[in-house]
Amino acid sequence: MPDAPEYTPRSVYMLEPHADHATAENGCIPIEAIVERIYGKPYSSLRGCQRDDEHIGNDSVKLYELTSNEDYLQALSDLDDAEIYLGCDSRTGESAFKTGVTELDYWLSIRVADESAPATVEANPSATRDLEDAVFEDRFFADRAFSPSLRLVLGDLIRRGELPRGNYLFRHWW
Repeated sequence: MPDAPEYTPRSVYMLEPHADHATAENGCIPIEAIVERIYGKPYSSLRGCQRDDEHIGNDSVKLYELTSNEDYLQALSDLDDAEIYLGCDSRTGESAFKTGVTELDYWLSIRVADESAPATVEANPSATRDLEDAVFEDRFFADRAFSPSLRLVLGDLIRRGELPRGNYLFRHWW
C-alpha cells in the first residue's frame, strides 16, 4: 500500500514498584528492588513520580521517554545539577534552594532513625527546610520529605548499565 503511514517501532519497558509482582513472564522491571540494590536504600517510586508530576496519584500511569540521546542526556544533566529546589516560604514568598549537592546525594543523605542515630527532625518539616543528613523517625516521613525524580533515577540507572536505554512506563497499581 503506497499510502500507508510508516511507523517507528519503539520498545516500552514496564516499571513495577512492587518487586513481588515483577517477573520475566509479565515483562515488568522491579524498579524499587533495583534502586535499593544500587543505592542501598529503599526508594518510593510513587513519590519520585510525584516530583515529576505533582498530581499523579495511586492507580496512575506515567510514561518516561528516555530513548533519544537528548532526553537521556537532559535527564543526566538534571540529575547532576547541583541546585535543588526546596520549596517556597509562604511567609516571605521567596523560593529556597540547596546548592553544592546533587539530588541523588541529597536523598541518600536522608536516613531513618535506628539505635545508633536518633531522629533529628520532626515528622513534617517545613517545605523549605534543608534536610541534608536529616534523620527521620520512620521511613514514611523520610520518603515523603524528599524522593528524587523517577526520570532522573532512570537516567542514572541507564548510565550505570543497570537498565537498557528506552522508554519506561511506570504503573502504580494502588
